[in-house]
Amino acid sequence: MQRFLSHLRYSVRLLLKSPGFTITAVLILGFGIGANTAIFSLINTVLLQPLPYSHPERLVKVVLSYQDSWSNDVDYPDYLDLVAAQTAFDSIAVSHGEPLDLTGSGESQRLSVDFVSPSLFALTGRAAILGRTFNQQEDIPHGPMLAVIGERFWRSHFNADLNVIGKRLTLSEQSFEIIGVVPAQMDLGGSQPTDVYLPANSIAFFSLPIDDPQMSRAARTWHIFGCVGRLKAGVSIAQAQAQLEIIYKGLIDRYPDTDKGYKVRLIPLLDDVVGDYSGTVWLLGAAVGVLLLIAAANVANLLFVRGLERRRELAIRAAIGATRSRLIAQLLLETGLLSLFGGIAGLGFALGSIEIIKKLSPPEVYRLQEIRIEPAALLFVAAVIVLVAFLSGLTPAP
Repeated sequence: MQRFLSHLRYSVRLLLKSPGFTITAVLILGFGIGANTAIFSLINTVLLQPLPYSHPERLVKVVLSYQDSWSNDVDYPDYLDLVAAQTAFDSIAVSHGEPLDLTGSGESQRLSVDFVSPSLFALTGRAAILGRTFNQQEDIPHGPMLAVIGERFWRSHFNADLNVIGKRLTLSEQSFEIIGVVPAQMDLGGSQPTDVYLPANSIAFFSLPIDDPQMSRAARTWHIFGCVGRLKAGVSIAQAQAQLEIIYKGLIDRYPDTDKGYKVRLIPLLDDVVGDYSGTVWLLGAAVGVLLLIAAANVANLLFVRGLERRRELAIRAAIGATRSRLIAQLLLETGLLSLFGGIAGLGFALGSIEIIKKLSPPEVYRLQEIRIEPAALLFVAAVIVLVAFLSGLTPAP
């Protein structure tokens, strides 16, 4: 231990005597490790990790395209007809987000509210923490005014009150009874976490009656609901789409004025969540991969040049009795110290980069807000650069 401490002190003195070299090497290491760790963590979180639901590979987004132009929304009457006729899905759910004002409890507060079908809670598999969720018999025109609140809102607004069930919320002058508390479900295109979930039919209290027979034609032109389905086990996306296409052709025959020109399409939900950003993310991954090679090469060149300058010093030390193993240990220790300082700088750079990515990211790609430092990515990047550094550091060894 005494010998190691002696080598350590000597290595620190050598590095301090060459501040230009030391600072440059640490900055190159830190930037290379930090940038690659941040982007590899981004790729893993956004593109590689499965969605946080049971059997996420069976989740698909149901969209309607009009004359080959994409629309991510469906209308409520068509949704009901598709659900009634299909056999390829365990469940299909719709959701529409609207900001509503919470009143009656002090200062007015703007809440993120989702009007959802009861099937959403079964589709996500995220059961109520307290109370229950509303059912199909309650989600009807002029049905009971019920609300399920999100866990985050329950904790922030009600201080996690266990007696919240039965209390009432006044949302834009409409009063709802709280019947349950649920963890975050599925924000279909929403940019803010959902505070309150209301039955889909209760949207009639705030805007167009979606299931009023006298307004059925208008309702079929109201494409505002995001739609997600969970395929039955063993059913492929192609099989499900073929079935929905047949059903929708029947709807076009029945409602040509509103449905003609539309086509049903199914997209894996992960692809829809990532959207058009997957190409950009992979491009960033390729760019930082090149940056990793450049960083490793630059560190290797720095250590190689420094090693050549120290050949005379090492030859003298060997002539006065220093063994080869001792000289190699000294070189490895110096390179190890540089790598340690570079790794610390890289960790700080990665944390800062991730925070910048979160702040600049578009709100609709909510997975970007879930980026965390991936230890595996950090270790891999550091290992590549440090390995090159070690090999280069051994070059001048006698």
